[in-house]
Amino acid sequence: MMFLVSSFAAMAEDLSSCTLKTKPDEMNYCKASFAGSATFCDMIKNGGVKRDCYFMVIRIQRNNAYQLKKSEPKVEEKN
Repeated sequence: MMFLVSSFAAMAEDLSSCTLKTKPDEMNYCKASFAGSATFCDMIKNGGVKRDCYFMVIRIQRNNAYQLKKSEPKVEEKN
């Protein structure tokens, strides 16, 4: 199951490629991977894929929220 789900995310190149998917669960998982929104996960019928979708969205949202910005070290000027 994990291999199947990870292959969905690996095959998608951009959001427009998600609309080319024939299965609704694959299409909604793909859209959720780009949008980072659980709204598309709610539309998935398969329980295992839906659960994996929620975990993926949570990981994406946490990475966006807690991403540390690297600040440049202060350089002292010599006079």
